[in-house]
Amino acid sequence: MSRIMYYGYRCYSKNHEPLGWLYTFDCGREYAHINRDFELCKRWKTQRGAAKHFDDYNSRWQFKSQGGYLKVEVMPEFTEPKSAAKSNQQRWNEANRDKVSQSQEKYNQKRPVLSFRPQSEILEWLEEERYIDNGKLETDVALLNRKLAKLMKLEQQGY
Repeated sequence: MSRIMYYGYRCYSKNHEPLGWLYTFDCGREYAHINRDFELCKRWKTQRGAAKHFDDYNSRWQFKSQGGYLKVEVMPEFTEPKSAAKSNQQRWNEANRDKVSQSQEKYNQKRPVLSFRPQSEILEWLEEERYIDNGKLETDVALLNRKLAKLMKLEQQGY
């Protein structure tokens, strides 16, 4: 686990009292401050990166806090969460790049990636045939695999 210095937005009240560090939730629409769990906070590796978005965040915080303000400051040091550390699989892959590339090559030989440009009429037809499952459109891969499997069955039946 590594320690990295970050810049963040320190939240202040309109009376110049430090409240904590800015974080967002609910898809970035809600703003709050926190004094722990710094990995949740808005943070940047450079002061320039933090300054780039400062005006937008500051104006939103001023509205939310009814007159408070933000400052770009160096955050307290904290240890990166485990998700940022490399997993055992990632370390093994880096140490054995030749085996990984051999396995990938073998996989690609069995299942090659095909690239083609279907005619516009076929694309229109495929869009009409695309399934919608739980409000999500079927992916191109799933659609093409489904249609090719259906064609293969029809040809095997003698059509």
